[in-house]
Amino acid sequence: MKPVLIALAVVAIACAPAPHAGDEIAVVEESAVIVWDAAAKTEHFIRRAVFQGKGRDFGFLVPTPSVPTLAEVDDAIFDKLEKRTRPEVVHVTKKRLDFTPFLLMYGMRHEGMTTGAAAPVEVLASQKVAGYDAVVLAATDAAALQKWLADHGYASTPDLTEWLDAYVQRQWKITAFKIDAAQPAARTAAVKMSFAADRPFFPYREPASQRRLASEKMENRALRIWVLGDERVTGVIGEKTFWPGILRRSDPLPDALRADVARLVNVAVPPRMTAFIDQSSIRPGTDELYFGHSAVQSDYVEPPRIVEHIERTHIPLDLVVLALGVIAVVWWLIRRA
Repeated sequence: MKPVLIALAVVAIACAPAPHAGDEIAVVEESAVIVWDAAAKTEHFIRRAVFQGKGRDFGFLVPTPSVPTLAEVDDAIFDKLEKRTRPEVVHVTKKRLDFTPFLLMYGMRHEGMTTGAAAPVEVLASQKVAGYDAVVLAATDAAALQKWLADHGYASTPDLTEWLDAYVQRQWKITAFKIDAAQPAARTAAVKMSFAADRPFFPYREPASQRRLASEKMENRALRIWVLGDERVTGVIGEKTFWPGILRRSDPLPDALRADVARLVNVAVPPRMTAFIDQSSIRPGTDELYFGHSAVQSDYVEPPRIVEHIERTHIPLDLVVLALGVIAVVWWLIRRA
């Protein structure tokens, strides 16, 4: 049986899917928009993801340093940002002479290239949003939090408990999402999470089993991130671990596109867009991905991609040799006469 592809039009999830027991779900492709309000120390985080696995439905967990507010948003902004980020494509046509012998042309195939003393677990908030049941949790004990999740239909694995403990120790909140049983999965939509934070970040940490599953199931995982802030930024895992993300573009965002984002987050959007792509199949997801001031503040736009089109003029080499031979014989006969 082929794996079922489950496309959930967004969600801000940390890379910790929590499927039913026996199911395996991997994150195939992700996109995230991070709007950083430096004055208010607030992050607005929108994300969409495509999952692969054999589970029909599942839950997933999102860590944040403070209690988030959730809202449904239109995820068309991802397509708009991708269109602006994608480098210009320049088509170039080149003419070439093809001397392939006529007798060798038969059967040839064309080949193309493609490019506190609180309860161990406390429910802080719960709501239905964008086709999901969402619960915001605070915990002082990772084992108790893992048990709460298991009792409510989420995965229960040793490495998930280890993953949770990293956030419990820092007193972060965990938002548990699950497809609303009263609605079909096809009706899920994009979710925006807004929360207080010391600095902009992407929840990059993954359970060990998620990294293993990604390496077994996929040759490539694409993570696209757009950071909207006051300056060009760079990413780092934790405090100093190298992040294999590649810079795609960094420059001022056009007013019309800023207005589109502002309608989603309901705040003024800062002027600078910095776009990255992470294509590592096995991510070094041992900590969060933080964004900070880049030593280089100049604009960056990827150079145009050159697409070559070859126009071939075929001159069969064997026919040319034959013609030259006939001419030589005729010339020789004329000379003899």
